[in-house]
Amino acid sequence: MKKKKVLVLLLLILFLTIIVSGCSDEENDEVNSNTDTNSKEISSEVPTLKLGYIFTNHQTPIMVAASKQEKLTDNGIHLEEVIEKEKYKLMEGEEHIANVDLVVSKSGSETMTLLAQNHIDIGLASNTAFITARDQGNPVKILAPVHTEGIGLVVNKDSEINDWEEFLAKSKENEKPMSIGYHSPTSAPLILLEAALKNEDVNYTKDPSDVDADILLVDLKGTSNFIPATTSNQVDAWVGPAPYPELATVEDVGKIILDMKHLPPEGNWHDFPCCVMGTTEDLVESNPQEIEKLLELITAGAEYAQNNRDEAAKITSDFTGVSYEAAKLSTIKYTTNPSDVWIDNMDLTYQTLKNTNSLTDKLVEKSFEEASDEIFDFSFIRNTLK
Repeated sequence: MKKKKVLVLLLLILFLTIIVSGCSDEENDEVNSNTDTNSKEISSEVPTLKLGYIFTNHQTPIMVAASKQEKLTDNGIHLEEVIEKEKYKLMEGEEHIANVDLVVSKSGSETMTLLAQNHIDIGLASNTAFITARDQGNPVKILAPVHTEGIGLVVNKDSEINDWEEFLAKSKENEKPMSIGYHSPTSAPLILLEAALKNEDVNYTKDPSDVDADILLVDLKGTSNFIPATTSNQVDAWVGPAPYPELATVEDVGKIILDMKHLPPEGNWHDFPCCVMGTTEDLVESNPQEIEKLLELITAGAEYAQNNRDEAAKITSDFTGVSYEAAKLSTIKYTTNPSDVWIDNMDLTYQTLKNTNSLTDKLVEKSFEEASDEIFDFSFIRNTLK
């Protein structure tokens, strides 16, 4: 009897072992299958570069590259989609050069924080964000512009202010400071506005308790707050990047009183630098080939966006959710060429940062010429544009 019980027990154990083994094999097969599938999509044999960008058509070139993919260029440089708007493979023909993860950031200052903390490897953000980060000891480099211009000054649709002259006059006659919003303390729109106000000898402040100033600059902490700040009358006006000024017009909540490239004296502010592509010194050293190919891609995206305005607007709208009508109204000039005019205007930007006490550390005592080698690395884009 005992032998029969032992035999039954042994048979039961054997049966359970077969079942468990079968299940394990199926699970392993499934895991192996998933691993094989993922390996076709994301290869660990090439580097993964995390690229930060902001939901604005100042950075449409990367959106164009992600949307057009292999249709973008004739030289084979393109992105191949793995997960829409998130993960891509950087390709040159059939060669897989790198994995590219797209990371959305709220502002240039947040982009610099992500770079400093190694949460991203490459950033598309304002040149002023890169310069102030370098001043604070963050070893970042500007590699190339992404565009110029595309900055607007916006007031409530019912405002009696219609142009720059009326804006200046109103700031002088107000009993309390006019409140002007901006989206980031290191943003190009803010620096441009500060340069213009200084040029007009307008007394401005960022201190709400300074009631003697003509203008109070208010940090709205992100582009998404422009429209709410207008409808709620939180500020009298704001300065911001496209497509938000155009969006305020399309949604009939605000009006653009000035495309900032037309600030007086006329012509002085044309091709004013704004967003750039940049990275860290470590990545320049460790991944020069990938950086150069990615710059080729951004250059192709910029050229396409500049020459196909309507299609670029549609891509921007699809990518960001901003209306097509607003994106289409943009006056941005897309280019990755650090031209002589662009560099001269970068000098003006740098001087404005110094004059507004935005530089306080590593660069504060340096001239633009002295700081240029620290701020820029144009070796990659020069090769691309040959």
